[in-house]
Amino acid sequence: MSTDTKLRNYWREELALIALLLLFFVGIVAFSYNTPFDARLFPLIIGGAGALLTVAIAVAEVSRRRADSAAVLDDNDPADKAEWPRYATALLSAPAFGLLFWLLGFVVASLAAMLLMPVLMGYPSRRQLVAVALVTVAVLALICPYLLNVDLPHGLVGDWLIDMLNHKN
Repeated sequence: MSTDTKLRNYWREELALIALLLLFFVGIVAFSYNTPFDARLFPLIIGGAGALLTVAIAVAEVSRRRADSAAVLDDNDPADKAEWPRYATALLSAPAFGLLFWLLGFVVASLAAMLLMPVLMGYPSRRQLVAVALVTVAVLALICPYLLNVDLPHGLVGDWLIDMLNHKN
């Protein structure tokens, strides 16, 4: 695949990500429209700031693209190694994490994200990834409930299991 084709493919994926992010943030603002003002304030600020940031990134990327149209990829540039699993991981990781978080809770979703995403994106040191994931989730699972007094969500399945085990006793 030629360098020009790789740059064009990378540009297309970059624009797709920008469009999805803009749609997401505009959706946050749109879905919060019918809620009371005090409940609407946080989504309006986050959605508006995210939409403005996405537009600023798009403008910066378009101007950079016009200025560097004759630039050649370096051998270490991620655009040279980007394939469809990497793009799919970047685009689908947040919705997948949200779904896992809702269904299975913090511990399972965080471990899945920290163990699967780097592997799918092509990072090589798997032992280090496993160690960092386990230590991070374990520390957060211990610090949040006991030191910060914040209960981590168990998810729908976890809550169902807790209810089932409590009813049997």
